[in-house]
Amino acid sequence: MPVPALLAGAMIACTAPTVHDGDTLRCGQDRIRLFGVDAPEVRRGKTPAEPLAYEARDQLIALTRGRVGCRVVTQDRYNRNVARCWSSASPDVNAAMIRSGLTTEWRAYSKGVYAAAQDQARAAQRGFWAPNAPARTLR
Repeated sequence: MPVPALLAGAMIACTAPTVHDGDTLRCGQDRIRLFGVDAPEVRRGKTPAEPLAYEARDQLIALTRGRVGCRVVTQDRYNRNVARCWSSASPDVNAAMIRSGLTTEWRAYSKGVYAAAQDQARAAQRGFWAPNAPARTLR
């Protein structure tokens, strides 16, 4: 989806955003989807949570407790800002989430930008890469 020229590259900043799941947060009224990150879904209605969904959400909460900044890359079909974010805890929140092993790189969008972060999670056997971890379909 094309992003309006005024929005691409826009900065969004806040302190202690609200975290919905492992790849979505809210800074004030701005809904933000982490660029290139695919997190397991938390429970919605009668649909159960996917494995490691709440661990991923908690990791994003930990990474975004302080000041958070995001640079908008585009907008998604749900009208969320898709962005690369940083915080007081990490210079690259997106990569940190993938390195945790609790989320995976969404290569269809990231085009391999976070391949090294995912390789680090796999080598360290964290999250979905741990022995006996639940299977995860990579996108």
